[in-house]
Amino acid sequence: MNISTFQSNLDFIKSLYFNEEWKDEDCKKEILEVLEEANEKIEKAFGESMHMLFDHKPSVEAVEKVANKFPSTLSYIDEDDGRIPIQLAAATIDGPQYVPVLAKEGVKHKVGGDDARGGLLLEDPKYSDGWNTLECLSNAGDDDEERLRVMKELRDLGLLLKKDIREHKLLGISCWKDNQMRFEFLVRLDPDALIETRIGDNPLIHYVSTQVDERIILLLKAGFEYHANVGGLLFVEDDNGTTAFDFLCNEKGVEKTMSLLYQILSPKRDYPILHHVFINAPQHKDLFMKKFPWAYHLKDHNGRTLHQAVLAAGPNIMNANDILLATLSDNQIQTKDPITTLYPFAAMAVGEYADLEQCYYLLRRQPSVMDKRSRVGNTRSRKRRKMSK
Repeated sequence: MNISTFQSNLDFIKSLYFNEEWKDEDCKKEILEVLEEANEKIEKAFGESMHMLFDHKPSVEAVEKVANKFPSTLSYIDEDDGRIPIQLAAATIDGPQYVPVLAKEGVKHKVGGDDARGGLLLEDPKYSDGWNTLECLSNAGDDDEERLRVMKELRDLGLLLKKDIREHKLLGISCWKDNQMRFEFLVRLDPDALIETRIGDNPLIHYVSTQVDERIILLLKAGFEYHANVGGLLFVEDDNGTTAFDFLCNEKGVEKTMSLLYQILSPKRDYPILHHVFINAPQHKDLFMKKFPWAYHLKDHNGRTLHQAVLAAGPNIMNANDILLATLSDNQIQTKDPITTLYPFAAMAVGEYADLEQCYYLLRRQPSVMDKRSRVGNTRSRKRRKMSK
């Protein structure tokens, strides 16, 4: 029997009973029982078919129609792997395109419960890591571009949230070369997750530092791009106070670590890496000076030279880099900081670690800076007097 014949029979039966041409209630009851059984089999057939979307490739609109007509198909569990349709769609090559519509309809019909977001947050029984559908979508498959498109659609539907990136550790899951577009998309959604994400007891960068080079490079590059003003992720500390740089050196060795950084920073030669090393890890300054000599004359995001950046960090930081103090030229001693407008001697005299000895040393070398300050003060006084007149 084909579908049209079946439909014709249903129409015939409906007409007979509707027009009261046939009044046998026992017959009617038996027909309804058969139809109920048939309906269950129809729903089961569609439920099984929902698991094969990647194979027969219906339109997204057709999937939406079936989901609306037979909502139970959204929760149909495959007997072989224990998955529901959205989980299988996220894990297969041609299936991700259906994830948004399955999630959207799943929310309407509370697939997996009120907090499962239509099945996106349900744990996939096939993954020993306990990944949910969203995590699987962030990692699985070689079709990075298509999965990126799906994730953008989920975001636009309000089904992929910024908080998911940290709560479900999506940066750690997606940080692979084959997933690069998805990883970069997630980083753009929440750049701070690069620093704030923790996997186990470790910051993300420490966790990735124990793994393959491609993951380390991808993560460090993102750090330099989105957290350029603090030295990227190199100086993120774990609970023991170990910076990511020191952790990397312990895991990969100093030479290997410096080689990875060279791959990232040297092609453009525009990142002031020495500024951050001299301030955050002065014990490593010689190591970085040898590898990145081109960074010595760069300015940072505030327009500061290396000397000015170290001076602005405080007298204690400058004293930890005493070679910079010793090599200050006369011109540098007479140049104000572009942000604080302090001369170097004044910078050494402020803050908790003020060093008056070094302050006087700089003044003795260039006492003329006091004359400059006096002239500026006199000029301001004259301007005030003119205004008062």
